Amino acid sequence: MKKYCCATFIFLISLVFIIYSVNFYFLSRLSRQDSNKIKSKLNSHEIFEYNDIEDERINHENVKLKTIYRNRNPKYTSLKDKLINNYKPCNRSLNFSQIWETVDSWSRETSNEIYPAYSSRMCQFLSALREVKILSAQNFRKGTQLKLNFTIEGGKTVVFKPAWYNRNQVIEGEVYAGKDRHNSEIFAFYLGAVLNFRSTGLVVGRSINIRDILEIADKELRETIISKGNGTKLCVYGKCFYCKPSESVCGNKTHYIEGAFLYEISGPLQKHKSPWQRTYKEGAKALWEIESDNNNYCDNVKQKLSLVRLLDLIDASIFDFLIQNGDRHHYETRKNRVILLDNGKGFANFRTDFTDILAPLYQCCLIRKTTYARLLVFTGGALTEILKELTKNDLLHPILIDKHYYALERRLLKIFSMIEFCKTKYGNSIFQ
Repeated sequence: MKKYCCATFIFLISLVFIIYSVNFYFLSRLSRQDSNKIKSKLNSHEIFEYNDIEDERINHENVKLKTIYRNRNPKYTSLKDKLINNYKPCNRSLNFSQIWETVDSWSRETSNEIYPAYSSRMCQFLSALREVKILSAQNFRKGTQLKLNFTIEGGKTVVFKPAWYNRNQVIEGEVYAGKDRHNSEIFAFYLGAVLNFRSTGLVVGRSINIRDILEIADKELRETIISKGNGTKLCVYGKCFYCKPSESVCGNKTHYIEGAFLYEISGPLQKHKSPWQRTYKEGAKALWEIESDNNNYCDNVKQKLSLVRLLDLIDASIFDFLIQNGDRHHYETRKNRVILLDNGKGFANFRTDFTDILAPLYQCCLIRKTTYARLLVFTGGALTEILKELTKNDLLHPILIDKHYYALERRLLKIFSMIEFCKTKYGNSIFQ
């Protein structure tokens, strides 16, 4: 009997060992397969694509990035609370005219800042812009794409950029491919607030009813509002350089269209050709692209622009790289300072990083100390966290899908990589 019990015990122990060994083998195999899949995605550029020599330089530095660029900054928490309090919804206690007057006074006080870092009136302004009544509508003839001009209560005007794409759509091709993205304009406003680049336009998301717009439109705009689908859809194509009936924006079943409401910026603006303008011709490179691997081009730019203007353009390149707006062929200034208007060409493709948008940074190897310090506050995923928190109050929330937020974090690391590359070459003299 004892021998039988011992034999049974040994058999059970052996069986358990065999089962554990088999499971361990298959789990290990699955783990290796998953790891290989991730490596395969990276190697096949399914996660993101490289597009030029600068990418190799950046990713080489990215491997060596210091922990301060990857970990959460202790300074973030207090700044996060201030930003959330500044942009949280509130009840409006002032009439529209009073609010517009306050906002216009903001931009008159400084040369390149459209709004202050913190103001108790900001939440009232955003609430007002989201609910104000549209009194009349006209075509906005400036530019190459469909935009509408609305006169609103309180005697102000806003520009309306309609939605051409849904949130999930990926736009392939050149960095300037496709039409403007309304959600890029909305997101740019909040990104500017977070990075302290408060020279972006003031923007909110809203849906408008084309049937309502038809009733208050002038004759020219009414002529560009057409019906499609046996009269079930109302569409608008407007008046602009490329506007035509075959490329119109249509409302949904109840005739609503999403879009960005851009508040009119006060003060005279001057337009300038960017030193880093693209040729927009297939196979033709601009001089800055030909001389991308040396400093000769930036040396020439320094002879034509002041240091302040150059640093403004480097700030703009960092901002544009994060949202992937590679279409800033011209830029606007007010009182000789660069302001960041027309941000609709961002977020075309979350897989692709057009690193040449950063050319002002890596060719000149200069950056403001304040810009660098501000970027450092939003490391370790903090940039995504605060922007998700701020944009959730917009009427068109969610503004971006998560894949674009992953790309945003990836691009922030690439900016730090390029800064480190410049530090390796020139030391702390890069900080101005």
